[in-house]
Amino acid sequence: MSVCWALVASRWSLANLAQRRTATSAVHKRGGRRHARLLPIVAVVCSSAAGLLSHALHAQQVFRSGVHTIPVYATVRGSDGRLVPNLTKEAFTILDNGKPVDLAVFSNVPQPLRVAVMLDTSESVNAVGKGRRPDTVLAFMRTLGPADRASLGTFGAEIAVGANMTNELAEFERVLREEVWIRWQGTPLWQAISEAVASLSDENGRRVVLLYSDGIDTGSLPNWRGGRSTVERQASEHDCMVYFVRPVLKPSQPALTDEARELADATGGGYFQVPEHGDLEAAFAGVAEELRHQYLLGFSPTRLDGKMHRIDVRMTRPEWKARARTTYLAVPQK
Repeated sequence: MSVCWALVASRWSLANLAQRRTATSAVHKRGGRRHARLLPIVAVVCSSAAGLLSHALHAQQVFRSGVHTIPVYATVRGSDGRLVPNLTKEAFTILDNGKPVDLAVFSNVPQPLRVAVMLDTSESVNAVGKGRRPDTVLAFMRTLGPADRASLGTFGAEIAVGANMTNELAEFERVLREEVWIRWQGTPLWQAISEAVASLSDENGRRVVLLYSDGIDTGSLPNWRGGRSTVERQASEHDCMVYFVRPVLKPSQPALTDEARELADATGGGYFQVPEHGDLEAAFAGVAEELRHQYLLGFSPTRLDGKMHRIDVRMTRPEWKARARTTYLAVPQK
């Protein structure tokens, strides 16, 4: 009964309930006077809610139990470009190197997020001078649920990956106010993504690197030798998605580079390009909306040969288009 009461009284997501064990008692304290009115509703939803919670818990536990299961997060849009919700397992087919595999895991319940937000503070973005302020990233932070965590870092003259994973909005505001400033130097884009992915490697949940950047790499800092292919392999190995929010400072600027788009596509992430007078906050909110409507698919590899495998996610209806990671590294578990 306590699980059902928490679902009705606080309206949290099932995935968040699974991570927030203390929520139920807090809700009871706040809403004790409403017990009599809500008990009939609780009785109706109790059975179905318990089943859905069990399903969400199972989906999360599979990836923590030692079973070698490859997580694939799929974004599905219709022919009109809108997100398609409430699909069932039967709508999806996954091909591993061209061969269909059975889905061991399926869930349309939002999974907990672990996000490394990285702000490009270089001259190429020039956010403050053009009025394209990086504090619009707070529109994304405001969407974080009780089970979600994020860090806030910067890259430009140096790379600083946020060490504190939290969902406290006040902490993000403090970092933006006290630790973010523009430095008129280069953009070590690939190295910054690499370090952000590494910072998420030990985190449980859906790993995402979210970049506020023009997506143009101007070279790494000393003692790092790598490039886009290095980052793609690393992101694949650590099941990490990469998203770009790109401010367009003037109409003559080129579109997001092919390499940046290819990285986002390969990892199952995405990119939002915001025109000169467009709404950056809406773009960050759009990333959040997409993440909240992804489907979790999981399968067990038939061969662990230490090679990079190709993943194809296909839909049963042609008007549905799925975007998901395109590769995984088939390395045996240690």
